[in-house]
Amino acid sequence: MRRPINREDSMLRRVAIAAMLLPGIAASQSVSPTIEKQILAARDTVWRAWFANDTAALRRLLPPAATAAEGSGATRWTDRTAILQGSQRAAASGSRLERIDFANTRISLTGDVAVVTSNYRLVMHTAKGADTSRGRATEVFVRDGNHWVNPFWHLASASAAGSREIPLPDTLGADFSIADTNTVIGSAADYDTLVGFWEFRFQTRGPNGAFGPSFTGHWSFEKKPGGMLIEDHWRGDDPSSPMGVSTYTYRVFDPERKIWRMLGTNARGGEFALGLTWSDSGNRYAIQHYGDAIMRIRYFALEPNHFLWRADRTTDGGRTWQRDAWTMEAWRIGK
Repeated sequence: MRRPINREDSMLRRVAIAAMLLPGIAASQSVSPTIEKQILAARDTVWRAWFANDTAALRRLLPPAATAAEGSGATRWTDRTAILQGSQRAAASGSRLERIDFANTRISLTGDVAVVTSNYRLVMHTAKGADTSRGRATEVFVRDGNHWVNPFWHLASASAAGSREIPLPDTLGADFSIADTNTVIGSAADYDTLVGFWEFRFQTRGPNGAFGPSFTGHWSFEKKPGGMLIEDHWRGDDPSSPMGVSTYTYRVFDPERKIWRMLGTNARGGEFALGLTWSDSGNRYAIQHYGDAIMRIRYFALEPNHFLWRADRTTDGGRTWQRDAWTMEAWRIGK
């Protein structure tokens, strides 16, 4: 006896059909004003629900098989659980969606599957003011009874220079005081969750506030016998360069002060970058000196196989900061 096709099976088949139809998108059928209005309303609802952490709306509009990726160089796809967790983190950051605009929207409809492409502009309101980001969106909507659900999307930062690519939940930067080093404490286990091998996507921000293009790389953390010394290697991917050409950072735990002392250097030579690092229940923090600049660094959204990272930069002793001067997203590839 043939097993009946349930709603989720049917949805997955429609998404698979959509993927096959993407190359032949020009052959899609015309879209009536009524259908166009329904699809665009569903799109607006999904975006606003994500920024508002409206879990009920997201569960209604995102099927269990929902998949998404963000960033021009995205190498990882997120499932519905990760999408909902990202929404929760964004809402908890305190930033809020102030405005969202779409331009150059095109809908390609084939049966019950619509592929929507557009340019978007987001304006987020934070404690430090407004922050604008732009990009391109490719979204799939599938008719499910009398409404449209959103099982797939891919967001890519705008091709214009200066776009933010790392998908952080807010624009507040690392946002802590360098004076914290006088009172905080850590433990010898602070970096145990990071021991292993990671791949990352990294982006820098210039003094004028514009972001440079992101690049990928690999990062390893090794805890030495004795438990008080960690050596890490950080390098951007470069097939023409030996693996040993890396930035090396050594973290040594001071059991009396209960804080990690840091020393960073590079295989190509240069100055030592000295600093301190510690933790709380959900973050890892570091203050590190690079010549006349000070970086305050936060590891956050820590999960067993994924974390986010950001660093603010000051050249006047902490009176003013450039937020998110460096940003990074990392995924575990080995223990």
